[in-house]
Amino acid sequence: MKVLMTGITGFIGHHLGEKLLSEGHEVFAIIRPTSKVEELSKNLRDNVKFFTYDTDNTILDIITDLCVEDNRPDVVYHLAANFLNAHHFEDIKFLVQSNITFGTELLDAMTANNIYNFVNTGTMSQHFEDAEYSPTNLYAATKECFENIIKFYSEVRNLRCISLHLFDTYGADDKRGKIFGLLKKIADSGETLKMSPGGQLIDVVYVDDVVDAFITAGNYLAKNQYDYCGTYGVSSMNPIPLRNVAKIFEEVSGKKLSIEWGGRPYRQREIMIPWKSFKTLPGWSPKINLREGIKKLFAES
Repeated sequence: MKVLMTGITGFIGHHLGEKLLSEGHEVFAIIRPTSKVEELSKNLRDNVKFFTYDTDNTILDIITDLCVEDNRPDVVYHLAANFLNAHHFEDIKFLVQSNITFGTELLDAMTANNIYNFVNTGTMSQHFEDAEYSPTNLYAATKECFENIIKFYSEVRNLRCISLHLFDTYGADDKRGKIFGLLKKIADSGETLKMSPGGQLIDVVYVDDVVDAFITAGNYLAKNQYDYCGTYGVSSMNPIPLRNVAKIFEEVSGKKLSIEWGGRPYRQREIMIPWKSFKTLPGWSPKINLREGIKKLFAES
């Protein structure tokens, strides 16, 4: 199968790229001029064909050239995004360009070249207080805007889409400054970490399980199983309080964590209880529980 990806240099993207290559798929990737391809594994650098998207080589140029060369993708995985928990005025243009404009150009170029299978990446932060749509931040709002654009292409240009709304994710080689990276850092250094009071429920999914959700979705589309098109949550199915996450981390790692609970306030629109009313992608379920995931985090680091 031929696969086109965006976001391959991101944490989830590079794991997905590795999995696709291991399954024998031919992988193409659209990247920005600033993408840090040199930080990817040798396997990805040697076996993925990269196309740089800029003003001189548009997404339409890239996809049209692929199709002319008989490399029409069977599935497009869209993981590229600009994530900000909180934005400043000067961030707005880049958020819109990255999360709305880029994806819209991608959809237009795809459908112009008769490519219709699309796996999109959304976020559970589009669902504050379990709402069908209530964004916790501007990032989540841009993701929802793009999904409304997907609806246009689905209804007018026959696009087929599965949208995966991700909960918190973790794994080895994660450089995003997420909770497990912070916990591992203070476990190794002995530093004190200021955190919120810790009562919020955390729903964390190990990256291997997340990748399996993307693979499952892509396979449905490649096999023309379009009855699976829709939106699904990629959840651990077992959210637990942040304080308990830290306790389990201590137990598995055997290291005491220095945490100042309540050292910082909850964020504005802090998600205290994660999205609950989601549908789970048929044929997928998380396989790696939290304790196993933490063990893998240390073993693979």
